[in-house]
This record gives sequence, C-alpha cells and structure tokens, in this order.
Amino acid sequence: MTTRPSPRRSWTAVAAVGAATAALLSQPGTAAADAAGASAAPPPAVTATVAVAPYPAGVALTPDGGRVYVTSQSEGTVTVLSTATGTVTGTFTAGTGSYAVAVAPNGARAYLTHHLSGTVSVVDTASNTVAATVPVGAGAFGVALAPDGARAYVTNAAAGTVSVLDTASNTVAATVPVGAEPHGVAVAPDGAHVYVAASGAQRVDVIDTATATVSASIPVGHGVFGLALTPDGSELWTGNGGDSTVSALEVATGKVADTVEVGANPYAVAVAPDGRSVYASNYADNTLSVLDAASGSVTATVPVGASPFTLAVASDSRRGYLADFDGGAVSVLDFPPPVPAVTGINPASGPQAGGTVVTVTGTDLAGATAVSFGAAGNATSFSCTATSCTATAPAAAAAGTVDVRVTTPGGTSAVSAADRFGYQAPTADLAVALAASPVSGLFGGRVDYTLTVTNQGPDAATGATVTAALPTGLVATSPDCTVAAGQLTCALTAPPAVGASVTRHLTVQVSQLLNLGRTFTVTTARTAGTPADPVPANDAASRTCRVALLAITCS
Repeated sequence: MTTRPSPRRSWTAVAAVGAATAALLSQPGTAAADAAGASAAPPPAVTATVAVAPYPAGVALTPDGGRVYVTSQSEGTVTVLSTATGTVTGTFTAGTGSYAVAVAPNGARAYLTHHLSGTVSVVDTASNTVAATVPVGAGAFGVALAPDGARAYVTNAAAGTVSVLDTASNTVAATVPVGAEPHGVAVAPDGAHVYVAASGAQRVDVIDTATATVSASIPVGHGVFGLALTPDGSELWTGNGGDSTVSALEVATGKVADTVEVGANPYAVAVAPDGRSVYASNYADNTLSVLDAASGSVTATVPVGASPFTLAVASDSRRGYLADFDGGAVSVLDFPPPVPAVTGINPASGPQAGGTVVTVTGTDLAGATAVSFGAAGNATSFSCTATSCTATAPAAAAAGTVDVRVTTPGGTSAVSAADRFGYQAPTADLAVALAASPVSGLFGGRVDYTLTVTNQGPDAATGATVTAALPTGLVATSPDCTVAAGQLTCALTAPPAVGASVTRHLTVQVSQLLNLGRTFTVTTARTAGTPADPVPANDAASRTCRVALLAITCS
C-alpha cells in the first residue's frame, strides 16, 4: 500500500481513510428503504474515471445530488465534481490533508477531518471557502452529522475519543471516551445513538446522545473500520478490514446477526439508500463486493480502481462515486435498475372485452414503460409506484389466462403463478318474463300474452331466439313473431342492451263456450342465442289459463 508519510503505523493510516469512508456512508439515506421481498439488485459497473487530487479518501454527495466533494489525504486540496457532467468543476484548499467529509442535511456546510492537526474544517458550500477551523482531538478521522444537522460527531483515533461538535457555534460541546483507535462513525436516523468503530478494541461502541456516554459495546471482527446503517436504522454493517469480512449487527438486540467473507481488507462499507444492497470496498484486491442485504450473501464482485475506499451512493441508488486511494481518481459507478417482479393481481379476472382496472403488486415497478396482458397486448392505461401499478386491461381475442408483466428500464418481470389474469368469455343473462291478459267472451274470448326479454348483462347480447309451444286446437296470432306448426318463434336479431328490455306479443283465441272447463299452459323459453347465458334458471316463463262459463282466468 502506498501512503503519504505519517507518524502512525501504516495500517492505521489505512484505517484512517477507511474510517473517513465509514463516516460518509453512515449518513441516513433519503430514499424509501423497505426492500422486503425484493430480489437482489444487479451489480454496478465503472462507467467513468475522474482524476482528482492525490490519495482521495473521503467522498460525499450534496443532499440535492448535484455535487461530489472529494478529500485528499496527502494535500489540503478538496475536489468538487459535477454529477451532471461527471467532471471537476472546482478545487479549494482546507487544512493540511483530510480523510473524511460529510455534508450537512441542508447542504450549506461541509465538514472535513484533518488527522495530523486534529481539527475539523467547516466549509461554506456556496463559496467553497473555509468558514471555521475547530480543534477536536488527536488523530481526527471520521465525521458524521446528526439528522437535524445540529451536531457533528468526530472520531479521534489517537485520543480514543469522539468529539461532539455544536454546528451552530462551531465549538466542541462534549468529548466522549470510547474504545481504542476509533475510526468509522454512524448516526441513527432518529439521532438517539451514535455508533463508533473502535478498531483497537475490536468492537462497536454505542453512544447515547442524550447523555453523551457509551451505553453499550458490541464485539465484532478484527480491525473494524467502516460502519454503515440501513436507512431504517435496524441494522449496522461493519467493514472488518483485519479479517476480510463484513458483519451485520442487529441494533435492537446489540448482537452480530451475520458475518460474511468478502474481498481483501474491506475498510469501508456502504448501504444503498433503497436498503437492498450492501457494498464492501476491498482495499487490497481492488474490488467491490456486492451483498444482498436481505440474505447477507455476496451476489457479485466488481473490479474497480486502485485501493478503493469511500463509496457514496446517490439517493436513487442508481449511481455511486468511489474513491480510488492509490489511483488518484474517483470511479463513477452505474447501478443498473433492478428487474421488476410481479407478486399479485387483483382482481384476477375480468371480461374478454377488457376495461377491468387491475392492481398489480410487486417490487421495482416504478418507472414502468409498459404493463402487458399476454397476447391481449399492453394495458390501455397504467400508472406505477415502486410496489404497485394500476392498469386497465385491454380487450382479448379469446377467453383464457394470460401473464401480466411489467417492463421498466431494468427489464421485464419474469412469468410466475402470481401474475395470472383470466379473461372471461362474454355472457348475457337474458331473463324471460310472460304476462297473460284474458278477455272473456262466449265465442270471442281470447288471451293476450306479452313476452318481455331483459338483458341483465354483464355483456351485450348479439342474438337470441325465444320459442313457445302453442295450445292445440286454438288459433294463435302474433304481430311481431312467427307462428307456424303449433309453435311461436321470436327471433331477436337486435337484443336489448345491458339493462334494457324488449317485448313481443301473442294472442290465443279462446271460445268459452267451446272450451268450457279447459286448462292450458303457454311456456316461452330462450332456446338459442349468443353469448352464453350464465343464469339458465330465468330463461323460461309460463302462464296457465282456465276457461269457465263466466270468465277466463290466468295465473
């Protein structure tokens, strides 16, 4: 390893840079962090390399994501990069060399640690000038800001302390003794606790910010340097440079939940703002290990620049800036968007005619460019968040089951049993009703029948036929249906619309004198039609009439 001359032993110099990295990475993320159930994110790739001042150590993004501040361990030069152009837009001098840099939540100030002088430079980011220089402790390494920006916490490796800096007055409000050689530092999202990597003690100390005292100590791996909290603050990841591992600590229990082998000498760790991935900067083998945060497994090992240290990840988790300590450069990393996944469809079926508004649930759905319904094609309209889409199903040429898939810049969701949507063939419930109105007469009696067909949906009917067997020996006529061979046939070539009705008429001549005492029944029924009728129970209707001397009655 190549470093500038230092009064401390060489591994401590490396530790200093690792601690600076940890300080930067420990700042709370700004994006949503609940990645439960999401698949592992794809690995990043180096898309550009930007030369900066020698031995870059700390890297920090401004809250708006527009600029990157990069420190130089050997010089007082701070390099400013534009994230829009990926180029150096300016430099300025702060102190005699710096390890860590952290930007206040409001973006107005940047704080840089200086190991040799034991000071912190407070930089006005509007003018990129030093507004104040604050003495802290011997061997100032890491720095992290409270979520409200009111305090800055600085680890002093040579003094074994943490300085609590009041950012309003730029004075040290408290000094907290911690374990030997503190390097990385991270602040909980609620500001209640500060976590310190005590490298010499091989532990993480937990500071209660209300009392400014160490409230707990958690043993971890050898040479623990870098720290990074998950955005929700539930887990703390540590880079254990001495044994080439990273550990996940459960904040609630104060215990190590998992320890994973990565590359050689991971002096720094970072957690993606979306909470999905953890990154370990492997100083000794020039790689970046990518871990799935949910499972703790290494999903990729990415070659990067010489002696990687600080990795600052943009709030959308799509781009990162990695300090290549021995390369004198910053590697620009692009993180491919993850492939979306569909985990549910509601409702799971709808008419073949389309128009069903479907809620698609899943992961990584934001930025969708299409929601498709198998062979039916793309949704007629859709809108998506990270975890759900609202999509209107298109019409389908045939009934059946299709896969609903979401396409984003990250790809198209894989087919699964959870993405099935069933197109239902159209049906029309044509309800048949029959009314009978008798007119009495010894020789000129009759029964006037009114046939009513109502379309109760859900779909339009394209055709229907209603028939009835007529009473033998009686004369029947109809103005709007066909009477032949003892049968009434009503062909509805223009069936009623959904919710509407159509009527047809039939008259049966009944002489009371000739048919005295007779009982007869007329039953009308739908006998054909399209589409299918889902409720056959209401496809027929009957009326029975009785002939008496004084009257004809029907029921």
